[in-house]
Amino acid sequence: MIADKMTMREDAKRIRMGAHEMYGLAAAEKAATHGLKLFSSFEKHAVIGAYLPMGDELDPRFLMHALTRAGYRTALPVVTAKATPLTFRLWGEGDPLDAGPFGTMHPSADAPEVVPNALIVPLLAYDEDCYRLGWGGGYYDRTLAAHSEIKAFGFAFGAQIVDHVPREAHDWPLQGVITEEGVILPRKKAV
Repeated sequence: MIADKMTMREDAKRIRMGAHEMYGLAAAEKAATHGLKLFSSFEKHAVIGAYLPMGDELDPRFLMHALTRAGYRTALPVVTAKATPLTFRLWGEGDPLDAGPFGTMHPSADAPEVVPNALIVPLLAYDEDCYRLGWGGGYYDRTLAAHSEIKAFGFAFGAQIVDHVPREAHDWPLQGVITEEGVILPRKKAV
C-alpha cells in the first residue's frame, strides 16, 4: 500500500504542477466562489482553518479573504511536533507569521489557539469518495482523529482527481473537495 501511494504521489505532483501552470490564480478565484457558497451553511463567526499554499498548491487565500469579509474567522495550522495532530491559531490578512518546519509559515505564538469548525486542506490527489492523497506525514489525519467533529474539505484543481486513492486504516475521508469546477461530494455507495 505504501509503495502504491509513493508512486501515485509522483504522478500527482506532475498533474498538479501542470494544472497550476495552466490555471493558477484564475482557478483559485473560481474555487473561492464555490467554497464561499459551501461555507454559507456554517454559522457566522465559525472558524475555518486553511493553509498557506506551498509551491503549486491551489491557493486558498482568495477564499480565506472572502470568508473573513462574510464574517467567518480564519485560522492556520501549526506543526508542533512530528507525528502529532496540528494545532490552529487565528489568522487574518496582515497578521504576523513565523517560519515553521518543512518551509511552512504559521501565526505567531501570541495568536489565539482554536479548534476550527471546518478545515480547507491541501492535497496531491483525491477520488470520488473524497479520500485524499497528501505528502504522507499524516498531520491532517491525526488532527481529524483527535477532533472528529471538524468538517474537512479538500482544496484542489479539478485535474487532481484520480480513480482511486489507496487507503489505510488511519486515512480519513473528506466531506468534499472544492475545485474551480465546483464542489465534489462523496459518491453514494450502493447498498
